[in-house]
Amino acid sequence: MIRRKHCKQHRSTRIYLKAPLVILFILAFALAWDGTGIVRIGLLCALLHEAGHFVMYRWLWHRWPDLQLSPSGLCLLLRGVTMTEQQEFLLAAAGPLTNLLSCCFVLAWMRLTWYSYWGYWFASTSLLIGGANLLPFPGLDGERMLHSFWHYR
Repeated sequence: MIRRKHCKQHRSTRIYLKAPLVILFILAFALAWDGTGIVRIGLLCALLHEAGHFVMYRWLWHRWPDLQLSPSGLCLLLRGVTMTEQQEFLLAAAGPLTNLLSCCFVLAWMRLTWYSYWGYWFASTSLLIGGANLLPFPGLDGERMLHSFWHYR
């Protein structure tokens, strides 16, 4: 006889939309006028950045976070999780680190295979998104990293 294993039921990620019509209008307008594909590359790099935070959240708390999509971007909802300074630093650093690693990976791949403008656009955009998020301004990853580092000392 086979017994069922009792597993915890992990609820899936919820995605909350703020002003969905505005988001759809901005995306449709940006993609319609994007003849060069730069907006698509920027969106891909931004999604990779948030995926870094997403995976780090899963690794630290063993559950998936909720996401909020608004006209200003994609944001992780922490659902009242209390964090230590070290966990906050790791969570904030995961996004820029993902951008840096993806930039290095694409440049190494191009060195082994062939060079392309798309690869350089992706690498530079990924590096710019990661670097811009390291600035110590409120709401960015750099401010959270600086805050957690300052209180950890």
